[in-house]
Amino acid sequence: MERFESNPLLLDRLLYEQRSMRLSWQPLIALHLLACLSSEAAPVRASFLNDSKALSETVGLLRAADCTSEGVEAFRRAVERYNSSGIDLNVSAFPSLRQGFYSFGSMSQLVAALPHKLCDTKHPYEFNCFDTVIAITADRLRVSRRDDEIVGPILVPNNKTNGQFKISTVFNAKEAFMLAYPIWYRQITEGTLPKSTGDSRRPLTAALLRCHTLSTNGIDKDVGRAVIDSLRASWKRQGLGFPKNVEVVLCHEVSVPKGLLCTAHAGVLVRRERGYTYLEKAGGSGPFVRLDIEDRSDLLPWLSAIFEAGKFGYTHHFATFNDTTISPLEVNKPQ
Repeated sequence: MERFESNPLLLDRLLYEQRSMRLSWQPLIALHLLACLSSEAAPVRASFLNDSKALSETVGLLRAADCTSEGVEAFRRAVERYNSSGIDLNVSAFPSLRQGFYSFGSMSQLVAALPHKLCDTKHPYEFNCFDTVIAITADRLRVSRRDDEIVGPILVPNNKTNGQFKISTVFNAKEAFMLAYPIWYRQITEGTLPKSTGDSRRPLTAALLRCHTLSTNGIDKDVGRAVIDSLRASWKRQGLGFPKNVEVVLCHEVSVPKGLLCTAHAGVLVRRERGYTYLEKAGGSGPFVRLDIEDRSDLLPWLSAIFEAGKFGYTHHFATFNDTTISPLEVNKPQ
């Protein structure tokens, strides 16, 4: 296992391979770039799913969206376990709670009402955003590669030190999974996911929670295009197939000078008769969150607030919706 940062020759080789790669397939659907500004005035409902009625309604929504019963139950159990010890979050700036939901006039109002980043909530770290997505999309989000199949190089962020991750190189999903998740987290989450994901959890984790070399083809004109092209090529090599009943939302941090992009967060977007519902497990020890919005673009200010501009050298941030849509995130500099 080779540490990525300690070997610039490896980076140069990977970047050369990425630049010289020719994609043999064409996307079936067009790339869209959404604008963050279009959603500032749209209303939003928010819930931390610590109300039984709100959780029951959410479970029903997922079942109506053709999520498997096993996957929905795994999600429900994870939410109930987290909320059983309470949520240490000051909501004094929130409007009154009604039937388990807070209603805001816009997403920016909701973000402004948060006392701190949700990832800083004091709570045991029990279940992360990627496992939440894997549970909800059980048997719908698919991967065709075995966990011991060579699909590398896979660049894995791991071993958090002083707020930073180092990046190591492995060559199959089993190695990536073991490196990304420390033994204590594997022990805590063992048996929490649907049994049907037993063979797919490792390759799915390796496909989602990872870094990628960034294609430099046309990057000076369109960073978003370079990002989605790089992601699609990587997902194809790992045999990742996205669900049709819901959308997997992934957030990516990009360093153009380093030619690197890392997937840092994940959630699920469910289409309703009118509008959308977004579900996530907030990063770190943060709570489970449900957001009811009118349009995909309404979600962008929420996702943007996760990050800080320039932190760890990242120059751009993006959100992808399945493998069809990419949108830039307008990330603010720290105050």
